[in-house]
Amino acid sequence: MRPSQFVLPALLVPLLALSGTAAAAVHGPGRLSGPSPFAGCAPGAIDGKMAAGAIEPAVAADPSDPRRLAAVWPQDRNRGAVVAVTGDGGRHWKRSVVPGLTRCSGGRYDHVDDPMVTFTRDGGLVVTGSVFTDDYSESAALSVRSGDGGRTWTRPAVVAGESDPAQGGVHGSGAVPDPRDPDVLHMAGARFPAEARTNNEGWIARSTDGGRTWEEPRTTVASAEGSMVTGHRLVALDDGTLLDFHTHVRFGGGPGLSDYSVQVVRSTDGGATWSRPSKVGDMGTTIAIRDPESGEDVSHTTSILSDVAVDRRTGRLYAVWQDARFTGGAADGVALASSADGGRTWSEPVKANRTPATVPVPNQQAFTVSVEVGRGGTVAVSYSDFRANDAAAPLRTDRWLATCRPAPAASCADGTARWRETRLTAASFDMRRAPRIPDEASPRGYFLGEQMGLAAAGGGFVSVWAEPDAPGRAAAFVRTTR
Repeated sequence: MRPSQFVLPALLVPLLALSGTAAAAVHGPGRLSGPSPFAGCAPGAIDGKMAAGAIEPAVAADPSDPRRLAAVWPQDRNRGAVVAVTGDGGRHWKRSVVPGLTRCSGGRYDHVDDPMVTFTRDGGLVVTGSVFTDDYSESAALSVRSGDGGRTWTRPAVVAGESDPAQGGVHGSGAVPDPRDPDVLHMAGARFPAEARTNNEGWIARSTDGGRTWEEPRTTVASAEGSMVTGHRLVALDDGTLLDFHTHVRFGGGPGLSDYSVQVVRSTDGGATWSRPSKVGDMGTTIAIRDPESGEDVSHTTSILSDVAVDRRTGRLYAVWQDARFTGGAADGVALASSADGGRTWSEPVKANRTPATVPVPNQQAFTVSVEVGRGGTVAVSYSDFRANDAAAPLRTDRWLATCRPAPAASCADGTARWRETRLTAASFDMRRAPRIPDEASPRGYFLGEQMGLAAAGGGFVSVWAEPDAPGRAAAFVRTTR
């Protein structure tokens, strides 16, 4: 069925009540998530494969008012999405449930994955999320919009959907505003086949009314048989050019025998037609991030994802991904590459994470990476690592932010840039207290999410991440650095 047939009228619906909601004050590293808003919702059939608590938070800042921030995350085994908003630069946040995405929030799907939040140019909030049923028979990418700072929301609009399990499923990313038209948004994602290790395609959809309704998706890139495209990140340049960054996987006989690369396709006509893929860089990830002592997996689904950001002053692009080339293939670091010609050519990747090379190699593993460019062209890269770990029982883990302000006519990816590192976590947390996710097809082990949020706001950066707050449960945290 065409997505347009699923779209519901954009009628305002009241905000769902959230038990325990409060305007929480945040000074330095602070907790964003609160008590469960879904405690009264019946468990789902696959709750055991979902993480307890709040995971993989995303964050956005209003370009016209950096004091206005919004964060969103899936909570309580992905039963719904919770959004937190602030109008005072993050000193106080107010939480509420995003309505209509799942059955626990008044919708029809069972779970939400990878929710994202975007400020439109007229100050509206758009939350997008990938949703699916317990039996995976239906999936969709949905969007909802609030024009009053999260007090009321439109009914969910289907951006892309699939109701035939024989056709596989769909997954979406965040909405991206068109710099030239305040009413236009774009959203990218992927269609995945029902049979593993075959082929699939990326898609893009356009909204011309600020995210209330969406046109039928178009294909951006299609993979050949025996390969896959995934992890789509969309960028809109100031001249309207659209860039769909994604990971290309060419399957081999096993995870270690497959080839991975970051690629990009380009459209100069609003997404109607797309170029052939060009390579940003080879992705030399080890695939599995592992507990240095036990060898158990730690969030290894982050290993083949990339992130991208643009310097709006110059148009320079920066891309980051996990890569083990800096340790001879032994441990993932953060690779950073740059393009000065709109993504046509790219620099050789350099190491962006500041994880000391003096700690044991297993403790050098860096993962779950994000990139953003702020005022004055300052580049920020966030990541987690185990540098504080030792042989004691806790697996000490921290979240970090590395920043670089390039010299005139230079790049933070030229190998000579000077970086400054800030520890985001107030104290190391124990990764072994994180939710432990079993998954027969792709074991995820200890899991805090596939992404962590980073946004430029004013003269600084806002970072959000998840860490355990009790054995087997996670919570979302936030910190602003300047």
